[in-house]
Amino acid sequence: MAIERSYDVLLALPEQDSARFFRLEDHQKAADTGDVEQVCLHLLSDVYNWLKFFWWTSAFKARQLAAALVQSYNSDNHLAWLILGRSSMEYAAVSYYFFKKISQLQVQGPVFAMSHLNGMEDLLLQYAHGTRFNWPDLFAGNRDALGKKFTPAESTSAVNVLTALDHLAKRDDRYRDVRIGYDMLSDFAHPNMASHASVVEMPTEPVQMHECRIAAWPGAPRGEFIMVVSLPWVSMGIGTTVELLVETAPLLETWLTYLDGGIRITIDFTR
Repeated sequence: MAIERSYDVLLALPEQDSARFFRLEDHQKAADTGDVEQVCLHLLSDVYNWLKFFWWTSAFKARQLAAALVQSYNSDNHLAWLILGRSSMEYAAVSYYFFKKISQLQVQGPVFAMSHLNGMEDLLLQYAHGTRFNWPDLFAGNRDALGKKFTPAESTSAVNVLTALDHLAKRDDRYRDVRIGYDMLSDFAHPNMASHASVVEMPTEPVQMHECRIAAWPGAPRGEFIMVVSLPWVSMGIGTTVELLVETAPLLETWLTYLDGGIRITIDFTR
């Protein structure tokens, strides 16, 4: 999907939505009373709202990335374009990782296995809370703890981007070289050799000495080179996220129908 069409899709979305979750006290109260129907309703509602959280956060982050990419392109800010382009691939890969995991669960209904509902909630909680930084000690002001190695619990450990890219590479033939594109953009985004291209002009005429023309804005030929090597991957990043949003939307709509009582559901506690 071309980056322009992807951006148009993202711009057409509403400006906001919300996700609402039952408090832990509400879950505990329903469990203590032995009200199985209420317990299941709370679980279904929370899972649906976590799915909404996944969908809308993916959509709005992709829109912000696309808007920043457009701005950096229009202002010839090549380094920003390359860094943002690399990020667009990371977000697409991680979104696909969770999309794939959700697809492997039987959560289309109207008959659900309890283990799959719990599995979906755990998966989406990992998406929402996954991190590699020690936020609790930062918020608590424990400066000494922040200097120590931090290993998050498995349930809150962020998905490794390279792992997510390996999953994306197997999606279909379009993605077989996704690691090559990502590694190239990484060399641009990091302070490595390729990053110098964002501030070094392309040679335009023969000179007696090897002259390196360093410039804040290195001219159209350099910009054209950067676009040729990066645009296909940047377009893939934003376009893939939009594809995943389109493919996930029917599941959201179906779950909303279940919660509204439009279709009777069954939960199998033996599976």
